[in-house]
Amino acid sequence: MTKNIVTILLISTLLLSSCQQTTKQETKNNENILPIKASETNLLIGSWVEPNPINVNEVQGIKINEDGTLKSINMSTLVYKKWWKENDKLALVSESIGNGLTIIDTTKFEIIKLNHKELEIKNKDYTIKYKRQ
Repeated sequence: MTKNIVTILLISTLLLSSCQQTTKQETKNNENILPIKASETNLLIGSWVEPNPINVNEVQGIKINEDGTLKSINMSTLVYKKWWKENDKLALVSESIGNGLTIIDTTKFEIIKLNHKELEIKNKDYTIKYKRQ
């Protein structure tokens, strides 16, 4: 009977330690890809920029304000208006005024990466990698 208890304890210990190792590895591999939590919404607040594809000496991007408003940074033909978060998605309302027509659009981006320095969002095949300004 004592041998059975010892065997069960050893097997249990091995199983628990292997589960803990897997969890640690998964956390390490996904540390910047976890879904955004409500308490992390404040990480979104601020100015986020990417290199301007037309002029390498400039940046462009968005300024996310706490009150739900959103501003464009160095993009005169794409005027951002407001934002909100839905689970792991970031909804951005923009107004395109560059082609003579005014088009208002709401795009919901999946939040791929969010930390104090980086914001990566994706909509279908379009990915934007921002850095905090």
